[in-house]
Amino acid sequence: MSEHHESRRVQMTRRLLKEALLELLEDTELARISVTALCRKADVHRSTFYQYYTDPSALLQEIETDFFRMIPVPPEVLDLNNQKKLLSMTADFFDSVREHRKAIRILFSKAAGDDFAARLVAFLCEGYIPFVKGDDGTIDHFKQLYIANGTVGMLREWISADCPIDSRQLSGMMYSLSRKVLS
Repeated sequence: MSEHHESRRVQMTRRLLKEALLELLEDTELARISVTALCRKADVHRSTFYQYYTDPSALLQEIETDFFRMIPVPPEVLDLNNQKKLLSMTADFFDSVREHRKAIRILFSKAAGDDFAARLVAFLCEGYIPFVKGDDGTIDHFKQLYIANGTVGMLREWISADCPIDSRQLSGMMYSLSRKVLS
């Protein structure tokens, strides 16, 4: 059996497990989801599950990491002074979020826990929301946290309301509000 074929089979198995976990999270809290129930839903043997994951929370963490990989621009090449490009990239990201909104809505749900929102805030602070070093680093840090939490809150509400406004409009609103806080 070729390495490429095994890789495709592994990818399919992981995808089945991720889809099964997301389906189960629609009705059940993560802490109550057993490996047995997950494997039954995915039609995968328990030993196969344990080849890749230690427990359902490890699988959930991989789903969350997949979301972070979906963010289109690595922080090291993000040009915060190029408003047009920044708005376009942000809108493209929101379009991708809209496409995967069911899964992301589940990640934000209480059933999945609060880790996703906190990880997203930290992720945004690490490279996407500028930390302007002014006279008071504490105030600047709180501004950064305010923008990150506001962004996550708006994103969460946008998804919960089934994306009622255009992604470009949402992107512009977030950009404008962020600039006001930073000034």
